[in-house]
Amino acid sequence: MRGVKRAALLWGAVALCLVMRVGQAEAASGSADGTYTVTITKVEVSKDGGTTYTTIFSGSQDINIASVNAGAVAAGLANGVTVESGTYDRVRVTIGATLQVKGYVNNGATTIYTDGTTFSTNVGGANTPGGNYAVSTFTIPVASRVSVNTTSIDIQPGKSPTVDVTFDTSSVITQAGGVPSIGAPTVTVSSQ
Repeated sequence: MRGVKRAALLWGAVALCLVMRVGQAEAASGSADGTYTVTITKVEVSKDGGTTYTTIFSGSQDINIASVNAGAVAAGLANGVTVESGTYDRVRVTIGATLQVKGYVNNGATTIYTDGTTFSTNVGGANTPGGNYAVSTFTIPVASRVSVNTTSIDIQPGKSPTVDVTFDTSSVITQAGGVPSIGAPTVTVSSQ
């Protein structure tokens, strides 16, 4: 699936272990070119519809969800975490204030691309960033920094259900009338 990164969370009876499956990253109609870095600051789970949460990670961990080692980096977030058995119905993920991305989006035959600071355009054709194509750092709006996912994760003693976390980067770089904008990835959590 275009622009989608997948991660599998293995929930154990005593500890939580995070393993990511990732593929090629893409942003909008162009490419994320191997750079799509967010800072995860908190991951929490809830058993009561989001009234209260249990923190399973708190700190600051940069993860380039477009890189080949994203799984190893993400796995470290849950090392040594103990969770109580029961059914969890919410997962809340908080990301930091900035996003580093190298990518582009097309507006007809014009490519709008990151240039190390903000955006530049190349009217030479679609999918053709210019010579100054580089990683740019953008601020993520406060309202987009927390993602709450409704799910059903049943943790029973001695059993390890699999939970999939999907990062969809397809709408991170968008444009309207040739004016580009940046948004946070869509994060979806589901259980098998």
